Amino acid sequence: MAVTQTGRIVLLGVARSGTTWLASAMGYARSTRVVREPDNVDADPQGRAVGRMGFGPYPIIDRGTDSPQFRALWDVSFSGRVPNRRGARRAAGMVMRRLPRALREPLFRRTARTLAALPGRAPHVVVKSTYGIFAIDWLLDNYGPRVVVLQRHPLNVIASWVDVGIHGFDLLDRPLIRERFLDPLGIAPLPRDASQLEIVAEWVGLLAFVLSQQVARHPEWLVVTHEDLCVDPPVRIRSVCEQLGLEWTEAADGFVRDSNRPGEGFSQFRRFSDLPERWRQRFSDDEIVRIEAVLRRFPSAGWVRGPAAVAPDR
Repeated sequence: MAVTQTGRIVLLGVARSGTTWLASAMGYARSTRVVREPDNVDADPQGRAVGRMGFGPYPIIDRGTDSPQFRALWDVSFSGRVPNRRGARRAAGMVMRRLPRALREPLFRRTARTLAALPGRAPHVVVKSTYGIFAIDWLLDNYGPRVVVLQRHPLNVIASWVDVGIHGFDLLDRPLIRERFLDPLGIAPLPRDASQLEIVAEWVGLLAFVLSQQVARHPEWLVVTHEDLCVDPPVRIRSVCEQLGLEWTEAADGFVRDSNRPGEGFSQFRRFSDLPERWRQRFSDDEIVRIEAVLRRFPSAGWVRGPAAVAPDR
């Protein structure tokens, strides 16, 4: 394993766990640069055409794997020079995809080395990723980042996936995922008539389970719960930053307080008090029963590191 690089931080979480909100707040800490979803470069929103850049969404990059494009991507990421605007990032990815592979890989690597060598890099770089769940050990070996994991009540995550149309791509069908994570648990494929709600619950349950296994192997990681942050966000998020050695600022405090207003979709604005119990208004009793039946197929029941009784108290 690489020596821990105190200036490098990876923020992991299942999509819609609040990672964008937390990462944005961390980005207002002094001398801190946030890079959002650098590995989200060739993920079709409907789950089609996966992996044209060579790794695709939810890549499985094992320890010791030689993956030049993935390494170049993370070299640039930890330099803090990946564009954060999704449109600019996707445009750059599309240009690279059009190049023949023989030209693309050397160009990508040279670009990464050039950007990483430029002066003026922020002392602290926080890279937020929801796709890096299966590649974190490779990242630890090669870059030695500190790791923060943000979890959220699984029913709140599932509600958000359904509302904004998050797709799990081939998570349930990829042979290597079935072999490593699903088959050992005796989890058979969902029936053909499974509802979209049940499919989403399976996607979320799988990702949370994989993260729970990783957290169990790494007690040094900082695990944060979204519902806890919502109790008093300025105080709780400041505490997260201070545990990571990031200096809290008035701008960070102002961002967090300003985000406490109505919003929906991919907006970072939300009424803090509405979030922890949102699932209660979102799902019927019958829907909750069906979701729980799927989540119970996994030992963590949809949590990364949840309460002793993971089933919600209705």
